[in-house]
Amino acid sequence: MTDTPQPGGIDLDDIKLAQRRSAINERLRASVLPVARDLTRREADALLRSYLEPACFPGAVRRLAARHLLVLVGEEEIGKRLGGLALLSRMSLAESTITVLSPARTAAELLSGTDYEPGRAYLLHDWIAPSTDRTELVNLARKLAELGSYLVVTRNGAPSPAVEVEQPWSPPDPGELFDLCLSTYDLRAGVAPDVLARARGRAAELPTPARVVRLAAGLAPGGERAGEEVAAWFDTKPAMREVLAVAALAFVQPLPEDAFAARLARLDRLRQEPDGGPPALPGRHPLIAVAGGQVAFREPRHRGQVLAELAARYGFWLWQPLRVWVRTLAAEEPRVRTRVAEGVAALAAHAFKEVRHEFLEAWAAGTAGERLAAADALSFMCADDALAPQALRTALDWAADPCRAPTAAAALGGGLSVRYPADCVAALRRLAGGHGPAAPVAAHSLALLATC
Repeated sequence: MTDTPQPGGIDLDDIKLAQRRSAINERLRASVLPVARDLTRREADALLRSYLEPACFPGAVRRLAARHLLVLVGEEEIGKRLGGLALLSRMSLAESTITVLSPARTAAELLSGTDYEPGRAYLLHDWIAPSTDRTELVNLARKLAELGSYLVVTRNGAPSPAVEVEQPWSPPDPGELFDLCLSTYDLRAGVAPDVLARARGRAAELPTPARVVRLAAGLAPGGERAGEEVAAWFDTKPAMREVLAVAALAFVQPLPEDAFAARLARLDRLRQEPDGGPPALPGRHPLIAVAGGQVAFREPRHRGQVLAELAARYGFWLWQPLRVWVRTLAAEEPRVRTRVAEGVAALAAHAFKEVRHEFLEAWAAGTAGERLAAADALSFMCADDALAPQALRTALDWAADPCRAPTAAAALGGGLSVRYPADCVAALRRLAGGHGPAAPVAAHSLALLATC
C-alpha cells in the first residue's frame, strides 16, 4: 500500500491490499449468507428446533394476528430473532417462505419503498433505523393487513411511542431452555449426572438464550464444554503478567515466537505496576502451544473464550495498557494489522460499545493503517449474526461523517458487502458521487465488487 496524498486518506490501488481484502470477503462468503433473502420453511424449522416460547409469546401471537405488524423490543440476544420466526410460523400464509429484509431500511422505506406480496411473511431482524416513526408504522400495519401479509421487526432498546405495534420481549427461563436442549439433541445419554447438574446450575445464571444453547451443545461428544478449560485457568488467579500474555495472543495469533516475545516486551513497558518481570509463557501452558516456531492457542475457540473471560473478570489495570498496545498494532505490517482487526472483532462479541469507542472510532479517523484496521474489523464482525447489524450501522454512521467517510467506503466494500450487498452498493454510490477523500475510495470499492 502506498502512503496517501493527504493525512488519513486511503489508497486502495495497491494490488496486495486488494488481494487481501478479496481474501477476507471470500472467507466470509464460505460461511455467511446475504441477510436480505428468502428463508425456507425447512430452514426456519431447523432454527426453531430448540426454541422455547417465553411468557410473552401467546400475547404476541394474538397481537400479530390482529395487527399484521409487530416490533419486538428488548435487550440484545434475548431470542427476538427466533421469536419473530416462531411468531410468523403461527400465521396463516399463502407461502411458507419468509422474506428477510435489510435492517437498514427506514420506516418510510418499509412503508413506501418495499414491495409486499399478498399472504407472505417478512422478518426484519436487528433494525438499525435511527428513529421509529409511529405514524408510518401504523400505516404500514394497515397496508399489511390489506394484503393479508405479516411483518415482524426486532429492535434492541426501549419501547418507543409506537406502542400500537410494539411488543416488549423477554427471554425464556434458562433452566427450562437447557432441559429442552438436552431433550431435543438427546444429550443426557453418556453424560454423568453430576456434570449435567453442574451445567444446569450454570445455565440458570447465563444472561442469554444463545449461551444456554451453546452450553448444552458443549455436552455432546466432541463438544466444546463451553470453555471450561479456559474458565478453569482463570479461576487459578494467574499473575497479571501471565494474563497479559494470554490477552495479547488473543489479538495477534499466530505469530513467530520471537515476534510475539518482542510485542510482549512492548506491552510490558506500558504497564504501570509490573509484578516481577515482563509478560511470559511459563513452560507448558494449558491454553497456549508453540509449534513450528509459531505461538497460538491450543484450540481455535480459545481466543473467543479468553476474550469473554477478560471482559467479564478484569478492569482498568489490565485493559488500560492492553487497549493502548492494541491500538498501536494498526501501524504494523499488514499481516499483524489484519490479525489484530480480527481480534478486535472477536472482542466486540463481548463488549461492543467499548470496542466501538476505544478502537473503531479512533482508528476510523486515524492514519491509513488505522482506517484499514477499522474497516477489516467491521468485515470480521460480519461473520457473527449478532454483530453484523452493528457493523453495518457503524459503517453507515461513518459514511455521514466527513472525517470517517473514507473508512466507511473501505468497510462497505469489505465483509459488509457479503452480508448486505444492496445496502453497501447504494451507500458506496452515494459516496462515490460526492466530493472529498471518500469519493475515490468508494469508486475503487465499487470496482472491486464488480469483479467479484
